[in-house]
Amino acid sequence: IPFLHVSTDYVLDGSGRDPKNESTRPGPLNAYGASKLAGEEGIRAAGGHWAVLRTSWVFSAHGGNFVRTMLRLAESRDSLSVVDDQLGGPTPAADLAAALLEMGMQMQGGKPGGLYHFAGAPEVSWADFAREIFARAGRRVTVTDIPTSAYPTPAQRPLNSRLDCRRFEVDFGIARPDWRAGLAAVLAELGASA
Repeated sequence: IPFLHVSTDYVLDGSGRDPKNESTRPGPLNAYGASKLAGEEGIRAAGGHWAVLRTSWVFSAHGGNFVRTMLRLAESRDSLSVVDDQLGGPTPAADLAAALLEMGMQMQGGKPGGLYHFAGAPEVSWADFAREIFARAGRRVTVTDIPTSAYPTPAQRPLNSRLDCRRFEVDFGIARPDWRAGLAAVLAELGASA
């Protein structure tokens, strides 16, 4: 059977403003990105029938993720400062799982694998993603845009997490999911819809 591996936009350096395609030279900014890149390289070196699917900003009704964090913070705050200069495509975990299943079936049917990008659309900043979460959940939280420099974290994060997903759509016929539909489904599952 084919071997499928999920990787991340964090293997890239986040420079520029254009979406990054599969031929963009990797340049991880932190240990997480470096370890994911090492995984990609190990899979490629091992050979066989493999595919690596890079994605970004995954969210669901389960586990730790941005949507659940924003809902938790909305319980005790009426205003938040959220970075607005990191841009990417939020990806519903359910859509990522469905894409991987379809990809695996097509690869079992003889389609070659390789390196691909798959992320939600349209691209958005973390601040605008937060606003959409609060609007759809009916939470009255004011979001103030701040630059990444005003929100220091132990690990450096890419500013540009936009992924060019055209190759994946052409090769596997799977379009980028609209993250807003995925967000509506997650909020419904959490009982947090407005």
